[in-house]
Amino acid sequence: MIDEKLKTFATETQAKYIDAINEHGNATKAAKALGVVHSSIGRSMASLRKSAAIRGYSPEHDWTRAVPETHVAKGVSTYYDKDGSRAGQWVKADLKQEAYNDLVKAAIERFVENVPRLDVPAAPLDPQDDIIPWIQIGDAHIGMLAHAAEVGENFDLKIAARELCCAIGALIDELPPCKRLVVNDLGDATHYDNLDAVTAASGHALDADGRLHKMLDVYVDTMRFVVEKALTKAEHLDVIINQGNHSRVNDFWMPRLLRACYGHTGRVHVLPNENVFIGYRMGKTLVMVHHSDKCPPARLVGVMTSDFKKDFGETDFHYIDTGHVHHHFVSKEYPGVVIESWNHLAANDKWAHESGYRSRKSISVVYRSKTYGDVGRRVLPIEAVRDLVGASAKPSKKVFTA
Repeated sequence: MIDEKLKTFATETQAKYIDAINEHGNATKAAKALGVVHSSIGRSMASLRKSAAIRGYSPEHDWTRAVPETHVAKGVSTYYDKDGSRAGQWVKADLKQEAYNDLVKAAIERFVENVPRLDVPAAPLDPQDDIIPWIQIGDAHIGMLAHAAEVGENFDLKIAARELCCAIGALIDELPPCKRLVVNDLGDATHYDNLDAVTAASGHALDADGRLHKMLDVYVDTMRFVVEKALTKAEHLDVIINQGNHSRVNDFWMPRLLRACYGHTGRVHVLPNENVFIGYRMGKTLVMVHHSDKCPPARLVGVMTSDFKKDFGETDFHYIDTGHVHHHFVSKEYPGVVIESWNHLAANDKWAHESGYRSRKSISVVYRSKTYGDVGRRVLPIEAVRDLVGASAKPSKKVFTA
């Protein structure tokens, strides 16, 4: 039986599951009665209990005093009398970031239960199989605001979406039909992930364009364009969204949204990103990706050889892709492993500009062979992107023919 008080924290779907379990006796019979998969009810109930516990309600642990919906339980102290009965309880509430992230994850899981499934383009004919192109999306910082008078160039939501979509669209148009394609978002796709437009760790104010909801609309539309454009050239698309220090909350929900919208196609595969170190094995080639805001390059090889030691030992070519620093570098300090950081297209914000950070702006496709490792790349500099944007904005000349 399920505790009826959990309905206080439940969505409409979760409340329906509770009623069905209590009516039919267990989750298996409830799933059969509702016509849903048994594991869906199990995951939903686990998510509900976790959400309730974060709010301070977990009766199996004698936590019975929930905090307001806007808060999380920072600490619960229960004291007992000599007979072992509960005599009193102190509950401390706070907006702790880690717990807030867990709440966001749980909310996302509930939200995507009823997300519509989207149609996708037909798969290309006769795709090549050995080479898997990697589209390396450096820190896009959608939602960042920059003024030319302060930093030398303008940047806002419209510019970010226009340049990113134009660049990725052009790179995909150049690709041959392929069996697989990887879109690798190296983190910080969005400039901020909260209503206050501040860094989650330190609370520093960020230069933000527009409201959070406007930025999220642009981010969702951009990702939808990237996914559906990629499927015009790839039979299967693998999407990697790294956790960035600016975008971490958004990086939790975007993979779930993509799975809900495109998972039914069997062609869009979004890699789990709960672990900030993500491994990708392709034949004799192993790639590890990581935003690298906390773990510097000097330690990444140790992480790769430890966390993915079986795949490392069975492969010949090893690559580590990172973001965060915005400039391009290749480190060959360690035999057999190439660590590479990838450029981005975004302008510098005022803080980065005044701190003296400078980097070439570009976006790249890396051609990685399952048999031979890195066999080539295409770099599209920001100047070429802007020329493409300008050309597409010019009105076409009308030609009259009799």
